[in-house]
Amino acid sequence: MPLLNYRYFSLALLAILTISACNTLPPFSDTTVTVAASEPPSDSTQTADQFSQVQAQLANLQIQMNDLQNQVNDIRQQQTTLSRYMNIHIPVSGVSTTRDPAANDNTSDARHLYNAGLYAQSIRLLKHADSGGDGDTLAQERMWLLLQSHARLNNCESVINIGTRFASLFPQNSQSPNALSLVAQCQIHLQQQDIALTTYQHIINTYPNSSAAIKARRHLKK
Repeated sequence: MPLLNYRYFSLALLAILTISACNTLPPFSDTTVTVAASEPPSDSTQTADQFSQVQAQLANLQIQMNDLQNQVNDIRQQQTTLSRYMNIHIPVSGVSTTRDPAANDNTSDARHLYNAGLYAQSIRLLKHADSGGDGDTLAQERMWLLLQSHARLNNCESVINIGTRFASLFPQNSQSPNALSLVAQCQIHLQQQDIALTTYQHIINTYPNSSAAIKARRHLKK
């Protein structure tokens, strides 16, 4: 083959191979799309999940804050009630030296405290009423209220002492059988069953028509 023809043949073969290689490559735009599709997703989904979690936490905190606020309101109400009935100033000139120093006009305040469930504060106002004072109606009322306050707090030793004394000092008082009933209940609570049965029998014998006697009979039948 002449040299010139050989050169032409080589150039033609090179051109054919070049064109064939170019045809086998994908278009440039398709390659771009493929690369873009293979990229990882953006952080928008993760950010949305975190935002939802923060919102849920804030909602829980709001519920807790509401519960705490309700508790604070209850405590403030109790403080208001306590302050109302404990800010009692007794003038010195109003206290008689011949009577129980606590037997003044604070019985209504003590009863308000009792009705409000503030039994310990009621006892503080009635701390001298356990002796029965001079035995008048006010003294009996105060002693009975003191007994009830101790019973509400399960102060059984005080209930037994005051209740027994009340029934002994004021046997004609309509609350005497109830006082003895409270005494018997505390005796049972202190595992003094035999003494409690004696107290119940005393109620039946002394106040047979009272509601306390009905309860006493039920206990004796057990």
